[in-house]
Parts: sequence; C-alpha cells; structure tokens
Amino acid sequence: MRTFTALKTAAAVGILAFAACTAPALASADEAGPAAATAQSRYATTGPHPVSTPVVTNPCQQSVYGMIAHITVTVFGNTDELQCTQAFPAGLESPIGVNTYYPADIADLAAAPLVVLTGGIWSQPGQYDQLARLYASHGFVVVIPYDLFNSTVDVPTLGLAVAVLTDRDPASPLFGKVDLRRTFFAGHSGGGQASLQAGALLPAVASLIDPELRIAGVLAMEPGPLALGSLIGVPTLFLTGYNDIVVPDFAWVRWWQYNLMSNAPSWIANARGVTHFSPVDGPEHYRAAGAGVAWLRYLAFGDETAKQYFVGPDWQLPSDQTFFTVERNALATALN
Repeated sequence: MRTFTALKTAAAVGILAFAACTAPALASADEAGPAAATAQSRYATTGPHPVSTPVVTNPCQQSVYGMIAHITVTVFGNTDELQCTQAFPAGLESPIGVNTYYPADIADLAAAPLVVLTGGIWSQPGQYDQLARLYASHGFVVVIPYDLFNSTVDVPTLGLAVAVLTDRDPASPLFGKVDLRRTFFAGHSGGGQASLQAGALLPAVASLIDPELRIAGVLAMEPGPLALGSLIGVPTLFLTGYNDIVVPDFAWVRWWQYNLMSNAPSWIANARGVTHFSPVDGPEHYRAAGAGVAWLRYLAFGDETAKQYFVGPDWQLPSDQTFFTVERNALATALN
C-alpha cells in the first residue's frame, strides 16, 4: 500500500474497513445434542476432503499494507492471524489473478461443483485462504479472482473464465472435473456486490460461455450497495453481521437487495457477534460460515441435513441462536 503520511494511512484503514478482512465471533457449541446442532457446529469445521492448492500464504504483517490490514481486523475483534499471498500490495506479484483450491481426492470424484469466491475492496486473496479451504474440504472447487478493487462483475467473471479453461485443459488435475452445472458466486463486501451483479447478468449468457454452465446461486456476505435484488433470478443467501457498522443489516442489504428478490428463492440471516471483517477470520470465529456451507451443500449436493436449515415449515435456521434475525421470501417458503 502506497501510504507515507498519517492522513493516507488513516484513509487506508478506512478503505480496508469497507473491504473485507475479518471479524470476531465466538462459535457456539452443541449444548443440546445432535438434534439441536447449529449450522455453525455442523458445517464450519473441515469437511471430509483433504485440500490441494498451489497457493502459499504468509502472515500479512510482513508488509506495510498487511500490517495495516492486520491491525484493522484485530481492532474489530478478529482472532486468527491475517494471511496474505505475495500479490501486490502485500508483495511484488501481480495484483490481478486467480487462486484455485480443490479436493485433493478429486480424481476419485465424478465432478465437483464450483464456487467463485470474490473478496472485498482492497482485500488480498490470501485473506480468504481459510474460507476457500473450508469450501474445498466440503467438496467444492474454489477459485478466488482478485484485482484489488474486487467490486464489479468483471472480477467473478475472470474467476469463472479460469475455471472453465482449467476444466478444458488436459494437463490440469481439474480436467473434466469442474461441474459447471453447479456454479455458485460467493463474495464478501465489494466481492459480495460483484457476486450479486454476476448473479443478475451471467445466467442469461451462461450457455454462450459454456454449454454446460448453469448459475446455481449467489452467497452474498455483507455485500456492497451496487446491486439490485430485482435483477437476480437465482437462489440467493444474504449473510449479514449484527456488529457490522460498514454494511448494516438494516441498510441496502434489505432495502434494494433482499427485499426486492422476487424472481428466485432468497434468505437473509443476521449473525450475532459478526463484524464486517469476520469472513476473513477463521471459520470457527466467523459465526455465519457454517450457514454458508450448509446452504451451498443443500443446493449443490441435495444434503438433506443442510436442507433442513432452509426449507420446510419447520426450517431450523430461525431457532438457531447463532442468528439475531432470519427471514426468507415467498419463493423460498414454497420450497419443499
């Protein structure tokens, strides 16, 4: 980060706050046995698949940018040490790229669904390493596209393009193994905004990108304001944070995103103890991480246990004490 004056440093911290780094949160335990298990206790833990990735991370504190980012998220309550790659501004590698994670046993799988995970504005791809590993351990191919700004539809589109090319490359371990029919866009802050834009724009042209491509859903974590729910035609889960002062649950996430979702099933869940920076903390500390995995597994794999948190008259998420409020729209209520 090119910051040499106190004023610019303060501005940088403010920008990072609007972005996506981390947050606090204390994971709740299963106090009442399996029947009362929360989505967090079930799905925020490592899944059955070992994870393979060429990505190498190191403590963000090894760079000026990373030190500022680490201090910022720590002030807001994050627990784990923030991680970065060598992508600029934490290092000297290109600030534009795509990182890939996948189940190490993917050769034994028929194919794996795809999650395109976009970080927040001014975030660094290594900061989402733990979340990407969590998704991959539950059976997903995960790509993290990045360009520093991370807030417009071109970024998740870049990630999607790399995933498609990788699936077509005979030299890749993912050759023929990415199930493009089960593609999800997930993102945090500016990246959540970009993912919502992708969910609005890309389904209509999916077959032009690849005949197999189908956008299965959008997971928007504390997203930015530049997206309209009325334009989205795929299932969408909005995850907000009760302690988020950057993207408050009561603001645009409801006004013109969730509240305008009329063309597809939609859910919104406001997690206790979650700040704007929780998604870059360890999954056990990001208290909505398990709900995100459960929702992905429900839609991607038909996971019946995960489905119970979102579907039916007795859906379990409203009674999950992890969340302050939980809602779903009429189309989600009609699911069975």
